[in-house]
Amino acid sequence: MRLALFALLLTAGPALAETPLTAEEFDALTLGRTMTWAEFGTVYGVEQYLPDRRVRWTVLGDECRSGHWYPEGDNICFLYEDNPVPYCWVITAQGAGFQARGSFDPANALPVEIEETSEPVACFGPEVGV
Repeated sequence: MRLALFALLLTAGPALAETPLTAEEFDALTLGRTMTWAEFGTVYGVEQYLPDRRVRWTVLGDECRSGHWYPEGDNICFLYEDNPVPYCWVITAQGAGFQARGSFDPANALPVEIEETSEPVACFGPEVGV
């Protein structure tokens, strides 16, 4: 089912590719997967998508943070345990993954590229090496 929806989104043409994913589409395409987030061709973070819209996020080389995502209008918003301010993105299907434009970004900002990875989330913390 996920692959069929993903294939439909990829072959539907540019108009659909620019249409923000709904919460249901985003959930169907990410649940149980791990995705990299990259800017300017460089991966800066990894997020694991868990049941009930829960996530585990890490900036590469940093501690993991638990959180959850929720829809808000055309945005998919992420709220993490250590920060009361949500990060909201308009997410569209693009190529083999997604593009995300932050609601906080200027209109001419380049999108963030989101792609699936087979690598696990690597969580670092103060207890590592102790």
